[in-house]
Amino acid sequence: MIRKNVSMEDEYLQKLQPFLDKNNGNLSAAIRDAIEIADAALQGHESVEDALEYFTQDSTKYPEIRNGLIESGECILISQLSFRWLIENTDGILLDDELVSEIFNPYQIKSVSGLLEYFNTRSRNMGWDVNAYLSTWEDNTEVIVVENGDPSLRAYLAELISIFLGRYLNFDVSFVHRKSNSIRIFLKEYRSNMDVPPGVRKNFGTLDYTFKEIKSKPDFWTSLIERYRLQRYQRVNINKDIFETFISGGIPDVISFFETSAGKPIQEIPLYELFAICKRLVSITQLANDVERSVEKEKVILKIRHQFSEETAIAKLVEFFSKLFQTAGYETEVRTLSNLIIIEFKDAC
Repeated sequence: MIRKNVSMEDEYLQKLQPFLDKNNGNLSAAIRDAIEIADAALQGHESVEDALEYFTQDSTKYPEIRNGLIESGECILISQLSFRWLIENTDGILLDDELVSEIFNPYQIKSVSGLLEYFNTRSRNMGWDVNAYLSTWEDNTEVIVVENGDPSLRAYLAELISIFLGRYLNFDVSFVHRKSNSIRIFLKEYRSNMDVPPGVRKNFGTLDYTFKEIKSKPDFWTSLIERYRLQRYQRVNINKDIFETFISGGIPDVISFFETSAGKPIQEIPLYELFAICKRLVSITQLANDVERSVEKEKVILKIRHQFSEETAIAKLVEFFSKLFQTAGYETEVRTLSNLIIIEFKDAC
């Protein structure tokens, strides 16, 4: 134990009074308690000055701003549970531009650094306890790190930042890495012309178009979803041209679907990518239950599982997939077994 003499003015003794009361006048114990609290207060702050500013200026400023917003009717209080429910149940739907510009003024913010500075200031003033900063990844990719605070609020604010970057600062999002206490937004340059870039939509708005379509025709979509649900998805979904070709005895041409998906002629699509698009086609149309790829004895095998029982229907399905891979330039051998179509590719390994 180290003993030291400590000189202290009366005003500091007055500040120690709550600790003295707690410890029955024992000054050493009171100072130890004060040191423990000081240590906890310094966590998450770079300096003593930073911590003092946070607990003096910001702590008084935040309630004043909050109360002013509530009294003006601009904001309301909502429980954390309700807020989380709202955020989690609208996940995948992009936030409207009005919400973005309500948080970030596009006429004032002209750079990424300006955006993050504005965001951190507002976060402190509003008591969000979320901060954001710009970092650089290994390949010199710029990354915005949004960390701390409530996870649902952090996700909401990360989406706001990403949409603002896409609409006003000519950036897109190539990848989003979500961790327990942070969200990393990987950036790339993109000329958006005020539209939401594809990367932002992919990472934050996967259900955006879907919900807009449902809202535009609610009776149709709710009825269709209910039918799919009740029938356990045992329904086939194909467009009128393909249906007409099937019932007339022909084999429909779906080459355009593959070429549009891959962005290249079907003869230039690698086999692994053909399989992926084929699996997506089956999932969308429900023409089959599943598509499974495997390699057996150095041969690539595609297994298509279905629930058809009529031989004519199975033969049409075999002809449909055989024609598809033949057009792509692959030689195949096909055999059927119960509810399984097995397609073996020659010289594909």
